Formats: sequence, structure tokens, C-alpha cells
Amino acid sequence: MALYSSPGTPPSGLSGTEVVAGTKGTLPYLLIPDPLPGMPRVLALWLEGRTAVVGPAVPVEDAVVSLGWARKLLTMVPQGASAGIHFVDDHLATLMLFQDPLLASHLSAKWLGRLADMTPQQRQWTEETLLAWLEGGGTLPAARLLRIHPQAVRNRLRNLEKVFGSGLRDPRARFELLLALKIQIMASEYARLRRRAGMLSLLQTTGPNRNLRTNGR
Repeated sequence: MALYSSPGTPPSGLSGTEVVAGTKGTLPYLLIPDPLPGMPRVLALWLEGRTAVVGPAVPVEDAVVSLGWARKLLTMVPQGASAGIHFVDDHLATLMLFQDPLLASHLSAKWLGRLADMTPQQRQWTEETLLAWLEGGGTLPAARLLRIHPQAVRNRLRNLEKVFGSGLRDPRARFELLLALKIQIMASEYARLRRRAGMLSLLQTTGPNRNLRTNGR
């Protein structure tokens, strides 16, 4: 388990023989055997709202690998922005896509960079339509996902063909397009969490009852 701050002495139910605590760099970590009855509940009480990431259960010799995955995901969950326990097993696709952030960014730019000349509204419609079409597997499923008439989807797809050309008929290109859209969605969520963490940090620093100057005074 990777954390930003140590929760202190383990409570009853987690003895020192069951939990190995340490520090790598400046961040603490915990190695916990699996399975233990009632573990999620005990951990939640012990962590007291701290942000923590639990790696998958692996053989002892692979513990450092599991911890590495947990710490990678921890960097994508800014401290204070999303308190609680997160599990690597719930975010495997995210971790795979962002193992190399520069490569992920390049893939996204390769396809979605073609939309740069659109207005924000046009780009939103285009990306929503493309994502629904790729995930739904066709015009009718996309129309249901978007809650619009199938003809509206067909009209949008004609515009998409002008942008992406034969790529929409190439399975490998469609797969890359789907990945590019997913990368953008994940990156936007990460940016949102970072902004939220920044706002929470500012509130904690200034306090809710700071004096405000009004009416020029």
C-alpha cells in the first residue's frame, strides 16, 4: 500500500507481525498479507480519511512490483483531492496508458490534434460522437448513447470522415482513436483532481474565516 503520510501505530487486528511499514524516498508504504478477514474495514478506520492506494496481491518476491504500481497510481490521485482507499485492480487500464505519459500524449495528439481548428462546442460534439460510435460499435448504439436521432449521428460521422479519412475504416486506427479519447478523458480527470487539491490546500492555508477587504477598506 502506498500513502502520502503514515497512519501511525496499527490498531488491533493488524499486529506488527502482519504489517511491514517502511519509507521509500519521502513516502511511507505498508506491506500487508492477503487475505485477512475484515481488512478493508480495518484499513479504512486506521487510515482516517488518508489517501492510499492498494496494489494487487502478488507473491512475496513480487511485492516491490505491486508497490511500484500502487505508487504510480498514487501520483495520479493528488493528496487531499480524493481521500480514501483506491485499488490498482480498479485502474489497470489507466496505469497501462500512463506508464509512459509522453507516449500517451503523443498518441492523443496524433489523432485529436486534427480537431484543433474547431470551436470548443464543435470539438465536444465531435469527440462525444466519436467515442459513442467507437464504444457502441455502430450508428444505432451511438444514437442511443447520445440520446439523439440516428440520422444526426450519420451527419456527424460524415464530418468525421472528412477529418479522419480512411482511419475510421481501419481497425487499428479505430483502436488508437479510442485510446486517444480515453487518454484525454483520464488526463482531464487528473487535472480536475489537481485543481481540487490546490483549492483544498488554499482553504487549509488561509482558513474559512480570513478577513476580506470590502468596499475599498
